[in-house]
Amino acid sequence: MRPSLSEQPDLRRDPAASDLFIGAMPTQMYVQHFKEMPSGAARPTPVIMIPGGAHSGVCWTTTPDGRPGWAFDFAAAGRPVYVVDWPGVGRSGTWPESSTVGPGLIVDSIVALLEKTGPAVLVGHSIGGTLAFKVAEKLPDLVKAVVGVSIGAVELPLPGAKAAPLDMPNRPLPREVIAERFANAPQFPSEAMDAYVSSFQPMSPRMLNAISTVTDELKLDRNRLGVWTSIPVLFLDSEEDRTALPDRTAVTAQLIGAKQIMLGRDWGLPGHGHMSILERGSDAIAARVLDWLKDK
Repeated sequence: MRPSLSEQPDLRRDPAASDLFIGAMPTQMYVQHFKEMPSGAARPTPVIMIPGGAHSGVCWTTTPDGRPGWAFDFAAAGRPVYVVDWPGVGRSGTWPESSTVGPGLIVDSIVALLEKTGPAVLVGHSIGGTLAFKVAEKLPDLVKAVVGVSIGAVELPLPGAKAAPLDMPNRPLPREVIAERFANAPQFPSEAMDAYVSSFQPMSPRMLNAISTVTDELKLDRNRLGVWTSIPVLFLDSEEDRTALPDRTAVTAQLIGAKQIMLGRDWGLPGHGHMSILERGSDAIAARVLDWLKDK
């Protein structure tokens, strides 16, 4: 079922935002649209922001300590922004079979949004970045560029990975796991840990299996690697990332011919971990991303 009114964005507080759903119930995908602010640019290319596993699109709109998220930074720079919640997650609503949601449904939903927006830039965090790659494989002519932040490392088998039973109830991650893998970096606003933990979303067993490399659903299509000769990719990693380990994500960068950029080493922005998009200093990262997009 669809989210209640209390879960909808407050358009009175943010008149530049509106919302829509892509697809039919019960598998619809919620989309929050931020209209670009005046910038003088003609026909600005839209940006679609895709959250990673266990997160909703809220990670793009606000930080745990209450600062505006990347969606506002990009809109202020003159870009129309579309923030999505995966089908079966967050504001998209759930249904009894939500546990069967896999990468295919999410990719198809983003493809449908892309067909509605026209040519766009895909910005994905973690598995959201991996999903962006799968969308680009299906619809390369409509993907102007991909920005991947802490891309999900799915090209190498994950040691010790075990299949999650498909009838397993969806459950959010325990607080101690969140603290160790997502909120460990010096730049993470640890004083807002309670707010961050409360934002976590359960993941379906099928998505868990794809993320943990038990299945190959999220891996790059070796027959479609040619699309990356024409799609610019900004591939960002963080030294303190304990979830998408940089030595594992490097394999993905090599496959698509992208340069792996480390936030500390290459951009002089140290202290970031897996959640760099909402850590202290996230606005500085967004500014560098926007500069990169101008050149593309």
